[in-house]
Amino acid sequence: MLLNIMNYLRGLKTRLFSEITTVPEIVKESYYPSLGGLRAIAILIVLLYHFGANRFLRPLNMHINGDFGVDIFFIISGFLITTLLLKEKLKYGKISLRRFYTRRALRVIPAAYVFLLVLIILKAYFGFRISEKGLMASFLFYKNLPFQEDFYSGHFWTLAAEVQFYLIFPFLLTLNINRYLVLVLSIVILVPVISIVGYYDNQFVNGNSFIHLTTRIIMYIFWKGPFIILIGSLCSVFLFKGIIRIEKSKVNYFLSFLLLAVAITISSTSFLFYTKYVSEFISAVLVAFVILFNLSKKGFLSVILESWILTRIGILSYSLYVWQQLFSGNRLWQPWLQPFSYCSHAELMIVKFAMVTILAFISYYLIEVRFLKMKTRFE
Repeated sequence: MLLNIMNYLRGLKTRLFSEITTVPEIVKESYYPSLGGLRAIAILIVLLYHFGANRFLRPLNMHINGDFGVDIFFIISGFLITTLLLKEKLKYGKISLRRFYTRRALRVIPAAYVFLLVLIILKAYFGFRISEKGLMASFLFYKNLPFQEDFYSGHFWTLAAEVQFYLIFPFLLTLNINRYLVLVLSIVILVPVISIVGYYDNQFVNGNSFIHLTTRIIMYIFWKGPFIILIGSLCSVFLFKGIIRIEKSKVNYFLSFLLLAVAITISSTSFLFYTKYVSEFISAVLVAFVILFNLSKKGFLSVILESWILTRIGILSYSLYVWQQLFSGNRLWQPWLQPFSYCSHAELMIVKFAMVTILAFISYYLIEVRFLKMKTRFE
């Protein structure tokens, strides 16, 4: 038994530091429709949370966690970006950061900046309390740092985390893949441990001020930054290294559906055994495996994710996320919702979904599509 464990560990070490020479079969395609459907699940979770669905779930002692929807976006992003960069490395022998940053800028900036310009107009017309400092943090993508928050641009903390990941980790990946793996693996292992200690610092470290401050800084930097994205990135490297192997014929038909259901359940604060940071970390790891299992086709969940409605919602998911903040919340403080003050909460949610869908549709076809066509020149 001990000999088998030792042999396994030696083999694992060899694979960890081996050179990447081939593209795994399940990521040889350039488009993964199931991930579009998973994006749709993510944005629906965010919209339901922000539009007040928990009001109906509270009597049932249930709770939708909007942050879990964001985590799904993060994990998909980390996985896809790392996968594309590794495929580029194998095909051309190097990674072009210039082309990478151009692609990311064309994908992220146009719709985000149009939204911010609309906020400036609304601030001038309606007198919204949107600070210049908050707008600057949104424009320059550091909204996740502890600055004054503005409600209407509050969701830009996620875009800030994405951009900070783009600026740091792809650059490190181009330098040395094995060192990148060691760094990311260390972060993914240590940050949850430090965060748990920091969260329960009174119990575990007896209020030591230095440890308290250190753990709080680490918790904020990574959990409000690119930590969850790194789980998706690490998953991609493990796949290319052969540490994770997904055999199409051996994936249980219902497995990924069950994993996603478990991930959604344990990430909810209403879950009986919910534990801060532990639940978030475990659910993120489960989502990473959901991604892998649905690349290999065809499971029960992949059939759902590749349905017409979810793939269409997935296409609009970025615009839906950018514009949904204009309708967020349970109250009717937004002037454009005042005409619907007579509606019930359920009816108001339907109105919000309709409005944000129309805005997202316009944003996608008038803004995103134009820049996505430009983006293809740098692929």
